[in-house]
Amino acid sequence: MTTFFLSKGLSGEDVVVQLHRAMLGMDIPNAEKVRLIDRIGEIDFRMTEGANERIQLEALFGIFCSCRIKVLDSLE
Repeated sequence: MTTFFLSKGLSGEDVVVQLHRAMLGMDIPNAEKVRLIDRIGEIDFRMTEGANERIQLEALFGIFCSCRIKVLDSLE
């Protein structure tokens, strides 16, 4: 992940901003969308306060994976 960010010249905050923008157009239940946007805001705050970007983004990716599983389970 670090190599990807360095090669593209991205910061963790850049990724968070893009994820937030993408969330607005996603076709997922509103409850999950609100949950994800809330967590994105929390991660953004932590990074702004000086937390390690890599750890925060890995946590955020894990949250997205758990949301995906929840949404897929609700479709069955």
